[in-house]
Amino acid sequence: MKFLKTAGTAAVLCAAALLCGCEGAISIGSAKLPDFSSSFSSDAEITFGNEKAQAEISRIEPGCWEFSFSEPKELSGVVMTLENGEITASLGELTVTAGEGGYTMLPVVIAEGLDELPNVKAESFTEENGVLTAKLDSCGSKCTITADKQSGEILSFKSPSNKLAVYFSNVSPYTEEVGLIEE
Repeated sequence: MKFLKTAGTAAVLCAAALLCGCEGAISIGSAKLPDFSSSFSSDAEITFGNEKAQAEISRIEPGCWEFSFSEPKELSGVVMTLENGEITASLGELTVTAGEGGYTMLPVVIAEGLDELPNVKAESFTEENGVLTAKLDSCGSKCTITADKQSGEILSFKSPSNKLAVYFSNVSPYTEEVGLIEE
């Protein structure tokens, strides 16, 4: 009888310890992750220091991105594309291309960080309230990416050393119909 009482007390204490350990973010271990390599298009609010911008960000495929700015008015209409390490900015008939180099361009930091997300191991993610969080490096800077666990939609990208934060909304699969129109 004494053994059963001791075993029962130990079981209750173990259960209490397990419940207390689940209060914060937990590692998802070997759980199946969403497909972070899929193409998508999303409205985004971008904060860089004290500056704010609005853009539609589209990942056509890993390594191929388009940033279409609508705000502030100084950037309205600017479209930046990133493909194979080359970035092109255009506004109407004016187009400027920059090859690979030692420059720091915020679209490159964002794109490289999000393109790295499928390579992050499941045990490196934490999960809290259905939101997955990954910490990784992008262009030599530490960044944090959050995503919806169920849908895999990217929610935010933050790079404190670049004073950069991106908040995504209205994420939808990328399709050619809403994507680039080639002439």
